[in-house]
Amino acid sequence: MRRRASTTSSTTCTTDGSRAGSSRSDPVARSGTPSATGSPSRSVHAPIRSPVLPLPRYPVHREDRGRHDGDPLDRRGRVVRRPAPAGNWGRWGAEDERGALNLIEPEGVRTAAHEVRTGRTYSLALPIARGNQPAFDFRGSPQRLTLVSQTDAMYDGFEGGGDVGSNEDVLIIPSHNLTHMDALCHVQAKGRFYNGFPADTFRSHTGAGRCGIDKLGAFATRAVLLDLPRHFDTPYLEGGYRITAADLAGCAERQGVEVRSGDALLVRTGYLDEYRAIEASGREPSFAQPGLSLDAVDYVRAREISVVGADNSAIECIPFDDRFLSVHIALLVESGVPLLEHLWLTDLAEGMAQAGTYSCLLCVSPLPVTGATGSPINPVAIV
Repeated sequence: MRRRASTTSSTTCTTDGSRAGSSRSDPVARSGTPSATGSPSRSVHAPIRSPVLPLPRYPVHREDRGRHDGDPLDRRGRVVRRPAPAGNWGRWGAEDERGALNLIEPEGVRTAAHEVRTGRTYSLALPIARGNQPAFDFRGSPQRLTLVSQTDAMYDGFEGGGDVGSNEDVLIIPSHNLTHMDALCHVQAKGRFYNGFPADTFRSHTGAGRCGIDKLGAFATRAVLLDLPRHFDTPYLEGGYRITAADLAGCAERQGVEVRSGDALLVRTGYLDEYRAIEASGREPSFAQPGLSLDAVDYVRAREISVVGADNSAIECIPFDDRFLSVHIALLVESGVPLLEHLWLTDLAEGMAQAGTYSCLLCVSPLPVTGATGSPINPVAIV
């Protein structure tokens, strides 16, 4: 794997107080590829230094929640309450740790089963292998190590030991590499996870005391794929392109698909297709990636989408829109919307186009690792 610029999950950042790329031009550049308006070209080895603004405050803001450690008090010892951030804090109760997955109801899953037309299944996961995969260096590559081999002498002395053997593995997989699901504790802003839980409940040895991946669990729901490269008639969106709410709405309208409450939204940018082509040519992949802008968050909230997935590394555009991890904060922290990253959507998009439908049944099951901030997944879409 060639060395690539990396991002981190820290929400501590500096700011110059400005917003880059606020102006937009025609989304399709002269080359026919949607352009990243206001996203200057950068060296592959340069760190991501997107202009950012101070992170918003996430204080206790509901009368039904008790005081968390670290909540400010006034002179009389009362909890200071400020305006709540836009999103879903308190919507499903003060102790909720599942967020927007609560929008998925049994009746909706039954309805989603009727979306199946062809019965064909599509794995949306990338191969788990060392190298030649999009991964940030600091996370390391997945590794498969042999624990037991049929060539070992450990079976000597067992009846039939000379004719019978077994093989076992040890898998080392960073939870946020390749195809994975972000838990609601993956990102914090101003010391808060989703629903106002204190970020200091996370411990190095035990993980997340609140909002871990184990609190989300497996789910199935109706999913809508928005194939933006097909919509813009281009192989892939240009690195750094900021996808807007208008882009998503226009694509859905052109595809003739309705996005409903509780749906999973799958956004194809073509990034992984471009990445594979660049790797095959021996060139260095750029750190810039197309993805959702803050403007697109309004689309997700207005339609009560339960989970968002994309074929890029961060769901959001890189360089980030407005501030570091801005879309992660808006979706994970404020809205409780889990994220599915590095989805392989090309085969699904082709199959859906042939079937004449852009909705399907999606099944996702993260590993129930207690306190984990994310998990490898192998999502299955049934068209």
